[in-house]
Formats: sequence, structure tokens, C-alpha cells
Amino acid sequence: MYSMLGIHFRRWAWLISPLSSFMRIRIYPKSITKESFKETLNNKSVVYVLPRMSIIDTLVLNKALMELEIKKVALEAKPKRFRHGALLAIKSSSLLFSNSFRDNFLSDFVRLIRNDPRSKNEKLIFIPVSIFWSRAPERHEKGFLLRSLFPDDGTGNGLQKLFMLILHRGEVNISFGKIFHSPLIELKNLDVAKNETITALVTQENQDSIEIEFDNARKMRRLFNIEFAKERAAAFGPALYDNERISQWILSTPTTKKFIQSSENPLKTEQQIVKYTREIGANYNYVTIRALEKIFDFIWTKIFEGVRVRHFENIERVAKEGQILWMPSHRSHFDYLLLSYVLFKKGFVIPHIAAGINLNFWPIGSILRKGGAFFIRRSFAGNRIYAHTFTEYVNFLLQNSFPVEFFHEGGRSRIGKLLQPKVGMLSICVQSILTRKSENTYIVPVYFSYDKVMEDDSYAKELKGAKKQKENVLQFLNGVRKVFTNYGSVDVSFGDPLKIGDIWKEYIDKVKKESTEEFGITPENILPNNLKLLPEDFDTRDPQVQGFIKYLSKRVNQKINCAATASDTSLLATCLLSSQEDSIQYKTLQYQVILLHFLINEISKPLNWKLSTSSNSENSLPYLLNENLHSDIKNNVNLSTDLTITENQVGSVYSIINQIFSAGERWELMKKKKNKDGDFEFTRNEVKEMNLWWYRGTIFHTLAPFGIIAHILLTGKSEDRTQQKLEAKVSSIRRIWQDDLYWDSKTSSQLITKSCLDIFVQLQFIELNDNIITLSKNTSITQSLQFLSRIIKPETELYGIQMATAIELVKEKGSFTRDELIQKSITTHSAAFLRTIAIQPPIFSKVFAQRTFESYFKAGFFIPHSNIKFSLNATSISAFSDFLDVNLWSDFVP
Repeated sequence: MYSMLGIHFRRWAWLISPLSSFMRIRIYPKSITKESFKETLNNKSVVYVLPRMSIIDTLVLNKALMELEIKKVALEAKPKRFRHGALLAIKSSSLLFSNSFRDNFLSDFVRLIRNDPRSKNEKLIFIPVSIFWSRAPERHEKGFLLRSLFPDDGTGNGLQKLFMLILHRGEVNISFGKIFHSPLIELKNLDVAKNETITALVTQENQDSIEIEFDNARKMRRLFNIEFAKERAAAFGPALYDNERISQWILSTPTTKKFIQSSENPLKTEQQIVKYTREIGANYNYVTIRALEKIFDFIWTKIFEGVRVRHFENIERVAKEGQILWMPSHRSHFDYLLLSYVLFKKGFVIPHIAAGINLNFWPIGSILRKGGAFFIRRSFAGNRIYAHTFTEYVNFLLQNSFPVEFFHEGGRSRIGKLLQPKVGMLSICVQSILTRKSENTYIVPVYFSYDKVMEDDSYAKELKGAKKQKENVLQFLNGVRKVFTNYGSVDVSFGDPLKIGDIWKEYIDKVKKESTEEFGITPENILPNNLKLLPEDFDTRDPQVQGFIKYLSKRVNQKINCAATASDTSLLATCLLSSQEDSIQYKTLQYQVILLHFLINEISKPLNWKLSTSSNSENSLPYLLNENLHSDIKNNVNLSTDLTITENQVGSVYSIINQIFSAGERWELMKKKKNKDGDFEFTRNEVKEMNLWWYRGTIFHTLAPFGIIAHILLTGKSEDRTQQKLEAKVSSIRRIWQDDLYWDSKTSSQLITKSCLDIFVQLQFIELNDNIITLSKNTSITQSLQFLSRIIKPETELYGIQMATAIELVKEKGSFTRDELIQKSITTHSAAFLRTIAIQPPIFSKVFAQRTFESYFKAGFFIPHSNIKFSLNATSISAFSDFLDVNLWSDFVP
């Protein structure tokens, strides 16, 4: 079946087998392991489908199978001739170094399905296998000679593959596609709703029909080819163009022609568009990508103790199904480097990245361009030509299916928490997607968690009032020096992908329920919830489209927060900042860190979020229960001898603690000393206090539900300690703190409250009988609840002070302006701090007062008037005023 010059492919493979010792195989998807692959096969007979028959490709396949501890393939897929694995090729070549191929697939496939009894059930499966000898994207400007010697994907003849093998020092990529069954099973499972006409299915009655058999073989070939195309698109991306061709494309679009004609000086406008395209455009270069990969292989091992990738298995399939927009949180300049590095290592094409124009300085600008970055100015104000050029450049990327990455926060977060989205870039992307009705576009949220951020000292200075330093070559050289500084570990966590078509339907259905003529939206002018049914001439400036952009940006932030990973530093910072005393005993801090550790890992399960901690121990719960039952934390009594926790379990907990504490001391976040009793205790480093606040902010949303509920249980009346009243209170606070929390809107406050209470019951903090909550009388448990309530104390102070100030201003003047309220809130905070009532220094009001105001405004508590003044929605205040201690802060309003 597969022979060359009359010699069977197995003998050819034996002749060139010494080449395999030179090969370094990269197997994709990366989620494949020996165990998972064996479980997938599950004693089935496998036919490995190649796009074209190649002896050297079979060598790669067999080496990959050996690494997965699967039996090698040495037979063609002939009926009843193989037991474990066999080969089948869409095309087969006649000579070893020839590019000519024969198409025998249909007859071979029909013969196999007709005569092999395993095809009638699920015992026979087909796995498309793609082998890439290079991952260089195709370039349209590539010369003929270079293309002949080194084809873009290395799928040429054997001689070309030898060239590629030498060029890449033996590195070869192999990707296993999705599993297919025989036509009898596979074609029945095709989605008829997609209007794919299935003219015939192989059934017991018509299986002797040759015409139908060949028709089904063609359909299976089409499915295999689609899978090959998806694998190639995910690994290579679309063909690349230089900026000159992109300029020509932009100038040729109808919108640009209309824009030029309407300008005062068409010739100058055209020249400006070309100039701006060069300023904006990326200059993607595969050689640079490979060089950067090797550099970062070295750098990441020096900077980080480990780069952990979480939840990527959900993304691998999505990345092959449609276009991807990567939308990460923005913590550090490392973010875009890390994401590109992770994606390349996972076998996916590096996205085009929207980078701030501030990074376009020598030599970084040129390197970033070649790594896929395109540059965006901070503001388009007053420059219509630049705005149009940038919009069309992004349209070009999206229309040509390039994956795009951008940070919709607009800049790095200086407070640790997610910033309110800047929707400019997202608006450009969404309008392009809606215009093309590309419902199969996915947005992938990404969360970065660092043990230590390189810029944390700069963030601390900026929060204290220092100006942001402009990026330049001196900063770059200083960054190079820091390559030899260790920053602990980093986690890259991928959230649930958002499919544009599904989110659009979700949004339009929401609009239908809430639409009012007050906003110009009536049932008659609501857009269809199916993107494919959008009218051709719909206006992208429609209020519904603008509302969708804001809704989508909010959902992205929610999905980012749902994928949060709590770093060791963030857990430690939260504990240190929640301490009432200047110093905290070793054992107390140890208990608190493990408690937060347990709460974050446990809450993710019932909520179906992807929360986690960077280090994990299954023994946290036994340790906590023993501490609650057998020791008084306050008096630091040793564990008794009748413990139910084993020595090994204690050891795993102590291992995590030692790791976290040593990191805190290494980065000078806290100081360790002995007290007068000879016991160790810690004090936070006042110089690094603002750094601690940054790390705390990264996980505030994960611990806030426990803090809110603990605060209500401790301060509320006993008759208010019911599950229903707790749910109502949590819902009210969630409404105000929505920009601080960004909890998934699809997760109800009822479920969040119930999940937290169930965990408190598990920890024996409370008893829950008939929805009545009874607090434990254990002293250490009461202290634990007080500790959790102090986690949210800074937010309750900030929001309480501003609301109290607003109430007093309304009493005095009837209304207030935004600036007036913010300034007076800072004064109120200062007065309360001087009298030691407010715990947080007034600098926090200066930093967060504007954010607090926006949260109240969006929640509907501040009602705007035409004269830029605001009044209060008095009916809603009573639901949370006691929670925020509004009456307490009113005494300090000047």
C-alpha cells in the first residue's frame, strides 16, 4: 500500500532510523501525558491519519509514540491486518524526495471500513497527526529560492525536511488532533443544525452501496482536512504581510477611500495613513521569536523559581475552533512576555500584542515589533487620521484571523485589584467582529499571579505621590541588572473562554428584559440575539452595541478574577495587614496563612470558579480543626498528644509555612524577632507597607465573601443571623463593591453565601440549623472570625467615610459635586485617623476616593443632575449603612 521504488515504507524507515537519535520531539497538545493518552486509546485500534505519506514523518510519529509508551506503527490500515495501530495517509508519494503525490485515500478508506468489523463499533478510532518541521508563518514576500529550500511548515519532500531538521537542530513538532470514529458513528453525530446536508449514512441496509461508501469517505476526508487546517492555523497563524502591503490594504478599503475623499487634503491624508501604519505596525519575525525563546528559557529560570500554567487544557480546543482575543490582567511588564512565551511553548502562534507607545524606544521597540507587538498611543484625541489608521490596522488583523492580545485595563494596576476597563481597544475589536458577524470569536481571560513583582517598589512610590517614570533605555538596563534577582514563582491561569456569539445572545436577552424607552431602546428596535441575523446596515454606534461593549468588558474582568491564583506573598500580606498589633506571633501567623489557604481552595469548588493558591496542601483542614479544638492560639499552647492529625500531615503544612515565611523575609516584607518569652514573632516592614497593600489587592475579591459574612455575624444582632438575611446583606454589599470584587454575575449571592456558610460549618466556626446560625463559643474560633472581618476593614472605612460625608453634604446643601465630595472625604478620613478611629492612613482616601465615588455612582446611590451636582438615593442607603458604620463616621465630617 505505502511503498517507494517497490520497497515497503517499514524498510525505508529502518534505513533512515539513525536520524531519530538526532530528533528532539515536541508533542502537542501539552496536556497529553502517558497516562491520559493510554486512557484515550483504552485498548482501541488506532489509525493514525497523516496529511501525506512520508517515511521521515513516520519516523517522527514512532518516536513520539515511544515517548508516550505506545507501540510503534509498522503497518498500513488494511482490514484485519493490524491490532493496535496503523497508518493512513490522505496522499501518498511515489518517491522519497518527490513533491508529487497520489490520492489513494478513498479506495483505501472504503476498503477498511467495508471489511473491518471494528468499524461497526467504537473499537476503531482515527487520530489525525500533524507534523511540523518548522513553525515559521508563511510570508507573502518570501523569495522563490528560499521558499523552495525551506518551506514555511516543512511539509515538502524528504530533502527539504532534512534541511529543516539541521536548521532547527533536530527539533520537530508533532500534534495529535481530535479523535474520530468510523463513518457509521461519526457522520451520525454531525450537527444537522449547521445545515450540513448529509445525503447518506452508512447503515446496515445500504452498506453495500459503493456510491454511498465513497460519499462517506469524502466526508471523512473533509473532516480530517479541516482538523489538519485547524492544527496548522493554531501553530502558525495566517500568512504574514509587511507594513507596506498592509498600508495598501488599508488604503484600498471602502471606509478609507471615503475618509480620504472627505478630508481637506486627500494626498496629505493618504501619506499620513502610510506614515501611521509604519508607526503602529508589528514586524513579526520568526528568527527573533526563536532567539527570544532561547533567551527566556534562560531568563525565566534565573528570575523565577517556576512558571506554572493553570487551566490551559480548556483553551487548547477553543484555540483551534475560532479566532482568539487574549485579554489578560496587567500586573507587570513581564505579562506580555510571559503569555507569549507560554503560548509558544504550548504550540500556539504568538499573538499580535497591543503595546503602549511608551515602550517604543531603542532597542526594546524594535525587538517587541519583531516579537509581534504593535504600538498604540495613549490618546487619539484630536487626531482623526491616526484614529482611523489604527482602527483599520486592527480590522486588518482580525479579518485575516490573527490572534490579538491587549490589556483592557489600559495600564498596569498600581493597587493590585483589577482596574475599571478602558473600552477603546475592545470597542474597535467588537465593531469589527459584529460587522463580519464572526460569532465564533473567543475572548480568553488570563490572570497573572507573582510572588514578587519587579515594579512593586515603583508602585509603592507612585501611590505615595511620586510621578510615574517614563520608560527609557536606562530603565531597560536597570531591568537587565534585575535578571539576576530571584522573584519567586509566577502563575499564569487561564479563565473560561467567552464566545462572542454566546455573550451577544446573553446580552440581548438581558436587554429584552430590561429595555425601556427612557434609554431609546424599545422592543421594536432591539437587535436580534443571533449575530448571523444582524442587518447588513446596522449602526455600530447603536446604544445596544455600546452597551454590549461595556457588558463584555465587565464579563471579562469577572472571568479574570474567577481564575485568580493567590500567591504566597499575597496571603502573607493579607495576614500582616489584618493584624491589630504591631507584631504577630509566629504560630498565629502560621494559622492565619493556612486558614486563608484553605478558604480560597475550598470556595472555588461549589462556585465552579478556578480559584487556587500557588502552593497547595490537602492537609490544611485537619491542621485547622486540630488548632481549633486542641490549642488556644492566643496563649500559644502546644498541640496535645491526642491529635488526630498525623506527623506527615503536619509536616506538609509546615513545609508550606516555611516557604511562605522565608519569602516574606527574603523580600524584606516583614522582620522576624524573639519576644521577651523567647518565642518568635513578626512585624511588618513599614518601608514596604504600600508593597503589602498591592499584594493584598490581588486576592481581596477571593477573601471578601468570608470577610463580609464574618463581619455581619460578629456585629449583627442574633435575630439577624439567618441565611436569608445574610444573603440580602451580601447582595447589597456586592452591588456597591462590584468594581472591587468583579464576582461572576452568573454566580448568585445566595450561592456565594451558602458556600461560605458551609465552609464555616466544615471548620466548626458555626452551627447551621433550620437556617439559624449559631456562633461557636471557642475563643480561637472567635478570633479567627475577627481576623476574617478585619480583612475587609479598609474597604468598609473608605466607603463608610465617603457615604457619611455625602449624607452630611446633602443635609447642609442639598447636593454636592464630585470633587467637593472627594476632598471633604479625605478631610474626614484625616480627622478620624488623628483620633485613632480610622485604622488606615488618609493616603488611602487620596488613592481610592475616586474609585469609591465611581462605585457608588454606578450602583445608583449618587443621582446626577444637570448642573454636575449629585444627590443621594436615600431609600437604598439603609440596606448597608450599619455594615459601613456610616453613623460613626458622620461625627468626623467637618
